[in-house]
Amino acid sequence: MERERKLQLAMEQVALKEKELLDLKSENEELKGRVQKLEKDRGDLETKVIELCAQKKEAETGKEHHGYEMLLFDKLDPIKVVHNGALVDDNEVDVKGGDDHNPKA
Repeated sequence: MERERKLQLAMEQVALKEKELLDLKSENEELKGRVQKLEKDRGDLETKVIELCAQKKEAETGKEHHGYEMLLFDKLDPIKVVHNGALVDDNEVDVKGGDDHNPKA
């Protein structure tokens, strides 16, 4: 009888340990899922940081070079003049009267 009682107690302890093991496995799976989600979120945030750094660098570069493009001579045409807010050929403008020069007249 003593032996059966010890066996019964051991079986109950084994069942209790099996339940604890199942609970730990379940918790482990839940934690693995959370880790995967956090790693994905971290990757998304790292991508966003890279994008924001690139935008910041672009803005800083634009700020440093703001207005320089109008001084580049490859964009200027020395043959043209400004007339009524537009670039026109020099020979199209009558300098004396300020009117358009009509070479056919």
